[in-house]
Amino acid sequence: MEDINGELLDKYAQGKCTPTECAKVEAWLEQDNFPEALTIEQEGVKQEILSAILEKTASQPKKYKLSWITYSAIAAAVVFALGFLLVNKKQPLPQNIVFNAPYGQPTLITLPDSSKIELQPGSRIAYPSQFTGKTRLVTLLSGEVFFAVKHDVTKPFVVKSAGGEIKVLGTRFNVRNLKSAALMEVTLTQGKISFQAKNSPLTVLLPGEQLLFNKVLQRTAEVVRIDTNAVMTWKSGLIKFSNTPMPQVLETLENRYGLRFKVSCLLNDPISGKFEKQSVTQVLQLIQRASDYRFRNAEKYIEIYK
Repeated sequence: MEDINGELLDKYAQGKCTPTECAKVEAWLEQDNFPEALTIEQEGVKQEILSAILEKTASQPKKYKLSWITYSAIAAAVVFALGFLLVNKKQPLPQNIVFNAPYGQPTLITLPDSSKIELQPGSRIAYPSQFTGKTRLVTLLSGEVFFAVKHDVTKPFVVKSAGGEIKVLGTRFNVRNLKSAALMEVTLTQGKISFQAKNSPLTVLLPGEQLLFNKVLQRTAEVVRIDTNAVMTWKSGLIKFSNTPMPQVLETLENRYGLRFKVSCLLNDPISGKFEKQSVTQVLQLIQRASDYRFRNAEKYIEIYK
């Protein structure tokens, strides 16, 4: 594993690794004999690894060969300094993973309990490498995610986002929490879920219902009946705006195409339209034709003005 380096170990210690990177580091830690390219002298093992993690050292460590017992003692010292612990090579404590969905098309990932989630481009979600304790806790930091939760009556699945908490046993639902939106949307397509926040009573949703949660007031605004198929169109790569506030339009385009906007006008006109395979240039041209907004390429960003 030649690509195990200080930068990757630093990410692992902070819980910032992708599932693939996390598995790679844990596999490296579980080896009785480390690869020849990564060995270092026994006396400097602890200091070398600690330095690599804390100082983001990119260079490869020196050579060493250790027994598993010696390595375990050294690893325990490093663990104590960093705040994470490997109980033994078969039972590491779960690490918190923050996954950032790449730009482009929606991303599908599988959680430790085999539940599946689809993320809109640019969405950010946090979850442990293993679900331990009495619940399966996931945190939606921003964006839009569709959850297909594996049923487990003994361990509820909990999604935290924007100060609210969604609890399920096994079902399918969509959560939309854009940074630019005042409301978070929770839409149920199958089964039953409950939602609760500090300033809101417990609300139970049935299939076809959407809960609107005011993120500023930390209060449920309303629960409405909705066409869930219209909400789920993004899963096929479709971008659909229906009288959508312009700040949300820009955030969606930034996440989909990996660009940044500089706002030089009031964003007071909403947008309606449907886009699927068009390039970002074509999308912006269509928005220009349908509104008073204008776009200008300024190298590192796109300026929007009137």
